[in-house]
Amino acid sequence: MITQHTFGHMANGQEVKQYSLTNSQGMTIDILSLGGIIHRWLVADKSDTSVDIVLGFDTLADYLADQAYLGTVVGRYANRIKHGKFSLHDKTYQVDVNQGSNSLHGGADGFHHRVWATSILNEGDEPSLALELISEDGDQGFPGRLTAKVIYTLNAQNTLKIEYYASSDVATLFNPTQHSYFNLAGHQSGSIANHKVQILASHYTPTDVNAIPTGEVAPVADTPFDLRALTPVMQGLAATDNEQIKFGNGYDHNWCLDDYHANLQQPFFAAMAQETQSGRKLIVNTTMPGIQVYTANYLGSEPLGKDGVTYQGNGALCLETQFYPDSPNQTHFPSAVLEKGQQFYSVTEYQVIL
Repeated sequence: MITQHTFGHMANGQEVKQYSLTNSQGMTIDILSLGGIIHRWLVADKSDTSVDIVLGFDTLADYLADQAYLGTVVGRYANRIKHGKFSLHDKTYQVDVNQGSNSLHGGADGFHHRVWATSILNEGDEPSLALELISEDGDQGFPGRLTAKVIYTLNAQNTLKIEYYASSDVATLFNPTQHSYFNLAGHQSGSIANHKVQILASHYTPTDVNAIPTGEVAPVADTPFDLRALTPVMQGLAATDNEQIKFGNGYDHNWCLDDYHANLQQPFFAAMAQETQSGRKLIVNTTMPGIQVYTANYLGSEPLGKDGVTYQGNGALCLETQFYPDSPNQTHFPSAVLEKGQQFYSVTEYQVIL
């Protein structure tokens, strides 16, 4: 089932809609046409009370003021590009620099602040919603007129399937991701101290102090980045003598997924998070080569979160499937280049096990 209503209006009067997708199990996910934002994700607890497991805001104005990308689809390029510069087919491009000297998540006016065109694909027990956007040539400095589409489908197994499609009239970069902040105990629950996480990756990409990869693909063995077994999140965050943990003030790093290979059409098991008190689990399957784990290290107190909650640092966990950060400047990383006429496709699934 899908219901919809007006969430708010942009300064130019453009309507922002909220779509509520409810499956046959009673799980409901609210999605906004602004930025493809996952606004609310309601799951039942053992007493059949609904628990909202993603952070967010109550108003459109707060989402527009947000600097942390809560719940958004980000693009054209998720994560960071060093100095906002890259070369593509012997031409150098300068894109928007919006975090220190680097470009983050597509620039200040990236996909997260765009109102996407929406269409309902299925209103039944496995509801499905399509969002489409045209990013013109030169948008935030990126080349090519890019046509992008994201399809959200909530199935009967409590899995949100997110499919990404894109094409461009000239060669460009495309690296989308979903930037939801999960707290499996409930968005208002504070610290993720009771969470464990597992990442099926034997290597990660260390960074400099500005979160730009050094170019090294380093083994996780004998480091706080070895999450191949289900590991308490706080065990890694407590490793403050580790230079990489110091740089990020926690986890804000890309893991190189072991089971990735190019041109996948079906997702593989990449990661899992578990909240130990409720037993609730989140399974992540993807076709992408990397996953950025971010432990909400810099969440500020403003704007206030949903229901007037003040969100705090380490109060959520992001599991962002993606190409590696700064891949345009690291030729040995999997390539995020989308050639003229090429059809981009990737899929990521988030399954909640109650």
